[in-house]
Amino acid sequence: MIKKILLLLFFATHALALNSFFSAERDGYFYYKDPITKKSKAKRNKKKQNAQTVISQKNYESTKTKMEIPFETKEERSERKKQEADYMANIPWQDLDKLSADEYRRLLDTTREIAVATPKKEYVKAYAALQKFWVDKSEKFAKVWKIATLENPEELIYPDVEFGAGARKIRYRESQNKEKQFFSKLKSRLGLIVIIEDKNDKANYNRFKIMYDYIHKETGLEYIIYDYYDVPTLVRKLKIKRNMLPENYLLYRGNKNKIIYKRVANGYSSAQKIIENTKFVFKNGILEDNKNPQDRLRAHD
Repeated sequence: MIKKILLLLFFATHALALNSFFSAERDGYFYYKDPITKKSKAKRNKKKQNAQTVISQKNYESTKTKMEIPFETKEERSERKKQEADYMANIPWQDLDKLSADEYRRLLDTTREIAVATPKKEYVKAYAALQKFWVDKSEKFAKVWKIATLENPEELIYPDVEFGAGARKIRYRESQNKEKQFFSKLKSRLGLIVIIEDKNDKANYNRFKIMYDYIHKETGLEYIIYDYYDVPTLVRKLKIKRNMLPENYLLYRGNKNKIIYKRVANGYSSAQKIIENTKFVFKNGILEDNKNPQDRLRAHD
């Protein structure tokens, strides 16, 4: 029995020795498993410590100054509360209109900070009243602005246009001529389509016909009005939903006669908006490679 126990102890000890040997041998086979010396261990610890210091500095750098500021003492806090109460009690209500913009801005900011820190009813009401005064001022400014622009439009300053209605008319005519030139170069390849729910609804149909007749007159672009139920293939292709009608699209015959559709308006829109969107979408919504060579930006703007 004793021999068996000794034999088992021998094999267990031998197995442990073999495991230690193979573990050590396996470690030695890889070049990246360098032996840890005291120098390398110290270097690694220093690097780790420096990294922790950087993280710590990053986390607390922005708040370090605030953390170093001591809290108020009871006496200082009591004195500040008295000053705040005195400030709120002496708001110059009768002279608000006489304050400069900077004075009023500081008054509004200070009362807000006091009211938020100490939300007494009288403080909050005072801040709300000052805010209301500022809103009323803004509304008055907007009304005076509108009246001024209606009464004396020629006195308005335009940074890139001369003074007076005459100069603005010239500028408008120039922009209109450029727009017509733009569309005249494209009208053989560019058109418009509008899809409505029911062409038998004469009132709705005539509304679009009148609008698109005007667009045709201004741009030279041809158009087609489709009934939603008459063009199921197109409806599926453009993923049009009946509850989103009407839909307004440009149709462009691009490079290698590829047909391109792009939405220019959803729902009821104005003629001018459709004209502007058509120009914008053509310039910015169609890849240059998909355009005819003569229609690309390098060819004309």
